[in-house]
Amino acid sequence: MSTEANSGRIHSMDQFRGYTVAGMFVVNFLGGMEAIHSLFKHNNTYFSYADSIMPSFMFACGFSYRLSMLRRLARIGQAATWRHAIVRGLALVLVSVMMFGFGDGFKSWSQMTSGGVHEFIAKLLKANLWEVLAIIGMTQILILPVITAGPRVRLLATLGLVVANVVLADLFNWNFVHGLPNLVSDYWGAARSRAWDGGAFGLLGWAIPMLAGTLAYDVMAASPPVRSARTFLAWGAVLMGIGYAFSCLTTLYDVDATQPPAKRAELADSPVRPPLARIKGRSLSSLLAEPPFVAPPPASTRQHNYWMMGKRMPSMTFTVFSTGFALAVYALFILGSDVGSLRVRLFNTLGQNALVAYLIHHAVETTIHAIVPKDSPLGWCLTGLVLFLGITYLFVDFLERRSIHVRL
Repeated sequence: MSTEANSGRIHSMDQFRGYTVAGMFVVNFLGGMEAIHSLFKHNNTYFSYADSIMPSFMFACGFSYRLSMLRRLARIGQAATWRHAIVRGLALVLVSVMMFGFGDGFKSWSQMTSGGVHEFIAKLLKANLWEVLAIIGMTQILILPVITAGPRVRLLATLGLVVANVVLADLFNWNFVHGLPNLVSDYWGAARSRAWDGGAFGLLGWAIPMLAGTLAYDVMAASPPVRSARTFLAWGAVLMGIGYAFSCLTTLYDVDATQPPAKRAELADSPVRPPLARIKGRSLSSLLAEPPFVAPPPASTRQHNYWMMGKRMPSMTFTVFSTGFALAVYALFILGSDVGSLRVRLFNTLGQNALVAYLIHHAVETTIHAIVPKDSPLGWCLTGLVLFLGITYLFVDFLERRSIHVRL
């Protein structure tokens, strides 16, 4: 590992984390604007730039999580380390709920019946709870049993989560997330509510880039920066290739042009088990999906299915490809910041005080959005973005200059 890492800071990770935080701010601010290209908005059917940010941040969280847990384990032992991790994870959930609310509520005391309370809790746990901080906190608790284990155990856990993601989607989770009939909703409740970012079972998907981050830390700890960067570029390319290859199954859901439009449902009847019989008679080029960052045909032409690189589930294709993308991008930061001396102050400031930056940006974004309506022209959208980023940075920089960092 580089000398900066041995002294307590890994500059490439500070820069990469700051980049993901800044990227999150950009897509959060611009996502609702009509003038902004869909590449900078979250999508449910393909991998956009906006969709790359959260898995990259989860990757960065996994990297830092592994580092901090190993240090804490050596200092205070396993029981205290686990207790701290659980409390920290739950604290992140609490902060998230206090920031974003419950997503639902009661308009009168008469609604607070046993059935009403059950439905409220069911919706909260299924969908409304899962903002980014809550996802991070609970995902860290989920992978706690393996966070200090050897790389082979964590690699097997990652592969197991990839398989579980597909199996659970087939058994019930696709319907669960999309508010369609399924066995789990019969007992859970909130049957018609749709979830985002995978809802309650999405943690299994978000754990994949986080565990990849823990493995990346091991490589950085054992190898010089140039070798680490080469390793990450190679594995990043492999994972992106695997993710794209499986996403090509989505072409099997192309709609028969002879079928009447009224009978073409948006969601496929068998979204996880692809109709392999449709391969017969098709050319290889027709079986290749659109590349990442390129929107697929509309649902009238291709039914929505699990194999799309969708963030809503998130699907196996999304988590695998986005993890590879995060590895490749981080490799560039290693070359720039650890091998070279490129340091962007904005990224450094946001990367070292990510939690407080996230808390501050939410308030600033809400305020600036009041003068940048959704139908604003592109120029005014970008002006609002610069104003929003500038004010957020001023607050976070003010704290950094006084060595005030907020961490859990």
